[in-house]
Amino acid sequence: MMRSRASLLAETLLLCGGCLALMFWIIPAQTSEGGFGLSPAFLPTILSAAILLLVLGDGALRLAAGRAESAYPAGFGALARLLAVAGFGALVLGYAGIVASAAVTPAAGMLALGERRPLPMLATSALLGGAFWLVFR
Repeated sequence: MMRSRASLLAETLLLCGGCLALMFWIIPAQTSEGGFGLSPAFLPTILSAAILLLVLGDGALRLAAGRAESAYPAGFGALARLLAVAGFGALVLGYAGIVASAAVTPAAGMLALGERRPLPMLATSALLGGAFWLVFR
């Protein structure tokens, strides 16, 4: 089954709406003004804006390309895979810590979604594991 252009447009608009809600409602409501230096909301707002730009760019490129894209997995099988990946991530988090969970869980999710190329999975694991190690060491 293939995805329609309306599905791609709806996905892009939904993700853009989430980013805008983060930038203008959620982040300001959850942070306070700092006393010295940058506001605590500065970095999350900048990152939300970057995600918004990436979502807009990806959506525009996929809509302009017009090539057929396969539909996302649906049904109870997809739900079971999602729950299995989430449970696996929680187990790794509980037994090995946040760095190991950040390194292993996205690769497990990529496998569950059908990714079979080792380089993207290894790169994602190394990048996230390294970033979390730097932040939480």
